[in-house]
Amino acid sequence: MTLRARLLLALGVLVTGALVVTGALVVGITRASLVEQLDTDLRTATGADISAAPPPGQPDDPTGRRFALLIYETDGELVQALPAGLASSPEPLPEMPNGGALTLPTSGSIVERSSADGSLNYRVLALRAPRGLTVVLAAPMSGIEESIGVLVRTLLVVGLVVLGITLIVGWFLIRRDLRPLESITATAERISAGDLTQRVGAPDDGSEVGRLGHAFDTMLDQIQAAFESQHAALLAKDQSETKLRQFVADASHELRTPLTALRGYAELYRAGGLSDDEALEQAMDRIGSESRRMGTLVEDMLLLARLDQGRPLRHDPVDLSDIVNGALLDLKAVEPERPVEASVESGVVISGDEDRLRQVIGNLLTNVRVHTPPGAPLEIALAAQDGFSTLSVIDHGPGIDPAHVEHVFDRFYRADTGRSRDRGGSGLGLSIAASVAAAHRGRIDYSTTPGGGATFTLTLPRG
Repeated sequence: MTLRARLLLALGVLVTGALVVTGALVVGITRASLVEQLDTDLRTATGADISAAPPPGQPDDPTGRRFALLIYETDGELVQALPAGLASSPEPLPEMPNGGALTLPTSGSIVERSSADGSLNYRVLALRAPRGLTVVLAAPMSGIEESIGVLVRTLLVVGLVVLGITLIVGWFLIRRDLRPLESITATAERISAGDLTQRVGAPDDGSEVGRLGHAFDTMLDQIQAAFESQHAALLAKDQSETKLRQFVADASHELRTPLTALRGYAELYRAGGLSDDEALEQAMDRIGSESRRMGTLVEDMLLLARLDQGRPLRHDPVDLSDIVNGALLDLKAVEPERPVEASVESGVVISGDEDRLRQVIGNLLTNVRVHTPPGAPLEIALAAQDGFSTLSVIDHGPGIDPAHVEHVFDRFYRADTGRSRDRGGSGLGLSIAASVAAAHRGRIDYSTTPGGGATFTLTLPRG
């Protein structure tokens, strides 16, 4: 049975009980009041000379006799009996106990007796009359019974109407007040199906159901937030593990080439293939070159590992203008034919690690030198504004294929897979630059240069 049905049933039982109890009280009080009135009328009638009753056979009152009259001798013999009601259809006389009226109390007490056939009840009063007679006056209770019957039928009809109206109104009220519970049930079913965005939307109107709906929505918000947080943590963990596996694979791939070269030259030397001085010198040069490249790669990976662990960098005053000017001089020494347009604001001082910032700027310029022709123009602009210093490195080379843009700061990523490692490095330059910038609470952004080329913008806080 549903909650709505149980509440409606309980309401019906309570209302029915209340109507029955109220009806019983009303009927009882009304009957007692009518009996008391009849007893009063019966006592009032005793004030008349009831001994002067008309003899048998005398015409009676055409309107009917209200009370029955019985007269007894001193020995209990019935002398005269006048029934109540019309003469043509008299009411049955009350049944007297053995001994007639002599056994009835004569102190003014009224007792209730029934007729001989049991169809009628009387209120009976016995009095002592002159000459030793006992007079019994009996008032029929037919009028009271009829009135009580009408009252009971009226209460029954009214009670049924009231009960029906109460159940109908109660059904609508219960349905309205329990509607949020139905909404909660439907919402819970949709959530169990996987849609965590569902909400009840019940306002907190102070009622128990409204508070329940509001609390249910609040609980769902917290569950969804916890679920999203856990999902984000798991996703970040998966991404971190994926990056770690990729990093290990790429590092192994990068280290495999110099290690293979070192092992090859060692085996060649052991086999006696480097007997002459020129071949040995050439082998030593290659071993030194591969060792230096492997050392650089290891240092870069260690730097990235430290930055990933959140190890703090130095925060000393660094003149960024001097670093940029020094990097420009180095670029001109390596590529004197490249046209460079520089706009470097002097006195741009920030708080940071000078060695790492030199590495970032050097990586950006190396990236231009490696990926653009020597004759491609280069623009460098350094400015300070609103508490930030901004370095823009703008080249007019071939640019970066849009398919590779989202991976431009990934570790060991090379857009040109056929490019030589000797010329292009290990693919860690831009990722190191981005990590160092992030460690300085800054960032590096990429955009396409109008007309073709790549633009990298380094933004660092000055404080």
